[in-house]
Amino acid sequence: MSNYQRNTGMIVCIFAVIVVGAITVGLISYYGNTNWNWNPNPPTTDFAFEAEVGTINGTITLDVALETGAINVIFVDNASLLYDINMRVQNTTLEDDGAPVVTFLSNTIGLDYTAAAVNITLGSGVNYTLDIHTTTGGVALELTEGAHIGDVTILVTTGAIDLGMTDDVILIGSPTFDLQTTTGSITIDVDLPSGIGGSVECAVTTGSIDISATGWTQITSNHYETTDYDTALQTITLVAETTIGSIDAIFT
Repeated sequence: MSNYQRNTGMIVCIFAVIVVGAITVGLISYYGNTNWNWNPNPPTTDFAFEAEVGTINGTITLDVALETGAINVIFVDNASLLYDINMRVQNTTLEDDGAPVVTFLSNTIGLDYTAAAVNITLGSGVNYTLDIHTTTGGVALELTEGAHIGDVTILVTTGAIDLGMTDDVILIGSPTFDLQTTTGSITIDVDLPSGIGGSVECAVTTGSIDISATGWTQITSNHYETTDYDTALQTITLVAETTIGSIDAIFT
């Protein structure tokens, strides 16, 4: 991983990219895609998909791939809920690509679609791993009470990633969180559960990194670990990377 490099000749361009990215994500959240439409309120259709845990055992993988759009993932303290997925799609997208479909095969919740605004709620009755990809858009993940979470991978080509985690989540094993954007911003706010060792390492090619990790040990300029990272029975390893953009991370 490369360390932070300051290129003053690119600062204006970086800020422009970040601002445009933020505007894009906002539009995606409202419209469902970035195809320009002069109608400020284009006609849309809502879709809802829901399933209960039932007799399902083992770890569940949430596998989401979206070409354009906003993805919001939250957890609730509901042991019977497997998933509740709500989508808003422009009617022009439906005409071109058909209706979205959510599948559940081999303990994998699958959603692969072109353009939409997607809200996903997961329950507390099973363990989850997350694999989320979007080409243009944004991903927000909130890990709170009720979340039983293992490895997390979030990849965004152009857009933003926002990760929040409270100290009452249940970590499965010693998970790795891999957050990557090509152009855009990554925002992280993690309250580490008691007894869990932590490591965070961030990298940008052109842009900025701001890490606040009070009480953690600084390994390099952009790499911090808790003092018990090498001895804790459970750990979380978080890696955040962007080519052009910014990373802001707070760990407590």
